[in-house]
Amino acid sequence: MKKIACNTGLVMTEVQEVTGVNHGSVGQWLTAAVLMVGLTGLLVPVFPSISYGIILTAVVEVLLCWIVLFLAARERERQELILIPFLIYAIICFGRIRDGIFCLANDVLELLTARTGRIHLHYEVQSTGNIGFAVWSVGFLLAFLTAEAVWYGWLLPELMMIVLMLAGLAGGILKPGAGAALYVAGLILLLIQRGQKRTTKTGRAELIAYGGLSIVLALVLTGTVVLGGDGASTAYQQWRQWYHQRVYDTKTTSMPEGRLQNLGTWKKSGTAALSLQADSYEKLYLRGMTGEVYTGSSWEELPAEDRADASDLFYWLHKNDFYGQAMIRSVADVTDSEDNVYTMSVQNLAACKGHMYLPYGLEGTELLEADLIGDGESAAGQTSWKMSYRSGSVPVWYGMLQKLAAEQTTPEAEEYLRMEESYREYVSEKDLELTDAAKQTLDRLLPDSGGTLTLSEIKDRIFQCLEQNLAYDENTVTVNGSQDFLSYTLEQKKKGYSVHYATAATLMLRYYGVPARYVEGYLLTRDQAGQAVPGEPLILDETCAHAWAEYYLDGIGWIPFETTPGYIDPEEIGIDENSGADQSYDGQSKSYTQQQETMEQTEVSQEQTGWSVRFSYLILLLGILLLVGAVAILMYRRRIFRKHLEWMRALPPKEAIPAWYGYSVRLLRQGDVAEEMEDQEQRKAMFGLNEEALFSSHIMTEEQKTAMMAYAEQVKKSCLEHWNRWERWKYRWIDNLV
Repeated sequence: MKKIACNTGLVMTEVQEVTGVNHGSVGQWLTAAVLMVGLTGLLVPVFPSISYGIILTAVVEVLLCWIVLFLAARERERQELILIPFLIYAIICFGRIRDGIFCLANDVLELLTARTGRIHLHYEVQSTGNIGFAVWSVGFLLAFLTAEAVWYGWLLPELMMIVLMLAGLAGGILKPGAGAALYVAGLILLLIQRGQKRTTKTGRAELIAYGGLSIVLALVLTGTVVLGGDGASTAYQQWRQWYHQRVYDTKTTSMPEGRLQNLGTWKKSGTAALSLQADSYEKLYLRGMTGEVYTGSSWEELPAEDRADASDLFYWLHKNDFYGQAMIRSVADVTDSEDNVYTMSVQNLAACKGHMYLPYGLEGTELLEADLIGDGESAAGQTSWKMSYRSGSVPVWYGMLQKLAAEQTTPEAEEYLRMEESYREYVSEKDLELTDAAKQTLDRLLPDSGGTLTLSEIKDRIFQCLEQNLAYDENTVTVNGSQDFLSYTLEQKKKGYSVHYATAATLMLRYYGVPARYVEGYLLTRDQAGQAVPGEPLILDETCAHAWAEYYLDGIGWIPFETTPGYIDPEEIGIDENSGADQSYDGQSKSYTQQQETMEQTEVSQEQTGWSVRFSYLILLLGILLLVGAVAILMYRRRIFRKHLEWMRALPPKEAIPAWYGYSVRLLRQGDVAEEMEDQEQRKAMFGLNEEALFSSHIMTEEQKTAMMAYAEQVKKSCLEHWNRWERWKYRWIDNLV
């Protein structure tokens, strides 16, 4: 009697441990409410189209979840029947629900546009009034799944939600706050309830792993609020920079990629960086990294959030084949310029692989990304590319501008100038910003404009200022610390190389109201081009790495502006005035404070940011360790299960028969397939064989053991056929049944 109780009790205990049925305790109702309120607080702010408010939505969600729990307790776990009227409703209102889901999807697409800086076309919706159908349909499904997880004690769905939440936080879609804190509190309550049923060693280890993940999530979602509101954004930028350096940069890259804080010497070398093969060679600036935002310690690309408001503009421009990098091509087409078009292949040997290196006279647009807001190309990871480009130089491009002015009344020119004007407005808005420290420095060093200046006059003033305040020195070490790079360079160190000159020239152009950007890439000089053989490969090594400024010339687009001694081309001096295409500016630069207003505030900000970033790194490391730990626990339990099966196979028949029968009963009850077994006679025979082994003094044979093992194998096969994909995965890796 004792043996049969042990045999049957083991099976029932294990089944109850998995199902966790306790008929609707107060703890379950509370856990469900906390989880639903937390989910509502997290998700509703993501969808601005939802007009019901967080409180009303949360109340309805909690009620729906409680209804499912009530049905589970009252109807003996037949709460799934509530899905039948929901499915009927979904079929009847399918069109409205789909339209509402499209509205919600458009909210997410707007967030993705703001986060990635890429154009995400919206779904076409018939009426925004249908959003309610989608909100309550999705809300019902979330409430149902949450109630199921609470009723059965399932942690895996909540673990999957943790992963989705971390991904949403990393992607900038979810925000830390009260909703996150409540959801984590609900997870902890769920863990406590599950822990009351888990007494085994591996069960406790599993709870520790899941509990640790919940704590990590809580710290990630709330830690940035404690350490600083922009801690998450700063950490994200730091991770992007770290990833870029590890994946795309090489040890031989000699340019700083816009990083100006404590800039070292120019470590140029003879390492081959790019291999070119062109029909003809001429002086070429191959533009790579482009910096639009000057922070005082670095040049950064324009944040995606700042570019998102121009998504409609760039969709229209790119749809009409207008790209900022190919404007010279467009002007040549409009003015019927007879410049030569050459083909060039580029192979990246050791340069940064995060950028493509393209000439200013780019002919085609196949290398450019149509869905990118701003100026960019499909660069990441590419090691070779082929392109066409137009021959020409700055004097030639100014000549094209004169022809454009003469032919601006033609239909083609009018269409081009309409797009160019819209693009120019975008450029003037984004590429004129200065830090307060940089502006104050330039106020001291540059003479007052006293009104409108021509571009040639602005260039003259820049050359004079650089000649007076900066000496060329490739061995310069710029230990600016938390000071503004421009201020330290021009007023204290007074030495530098191309990076220093390009930074100063870009900011001086902006100071006088000329849209400008900082550029790093490679320069093929006129002398090098003259010695190259057309059609033969030409190697550019790290001595050709260079930084320069570029300014926006109305009508033509971006033009390189060289100010580094030894690189200045005499024929480009005074080209504005001599060409008759000189443009005037009234010095409308924009001053802003991004990282500092005073040196003391900068130091405090950087100290807080450093702690925030280090904290985020620590949390991420803990999360990775806990995830690895959870996987290790699953693998360990799997190994124990396999050893247990081997132990059962090695048992003598008298002990093996009850063990294998108990295993088959556990499978049948867990999989709920007992009534679907085809051979009921075999079931009865195996039941009798089990009782004989347990209660009789008969000697059991190996044949009887083999028969019982075959029966258990048949039961396992039937279960696998009956279970769906999710159940097969769960019973194999979580519950270790097969």
